[in-house]
Amino acid sequence: MFSWFKRKRTCDFCRGRLRSPTTYINERDEEVIVCFQCVPQAERKALRKKHS
Repeated sequence: MFSWFKRKRTCDFCRGRLRSPTTYINERDEEVIVCFQCVPQAERKALRKKHS
């Protein structure tokens, strides 16, 4: 019911605040939310970008 309330607002790589988040999917089909500074690191780890 209140899933928006429990949603985290930190980057999964650097644990910093999300300013412009990008969502990726890892090898277990889980969502990984990444800030704009960690996008190159996420792409190096070969995470798939989620198209919404």
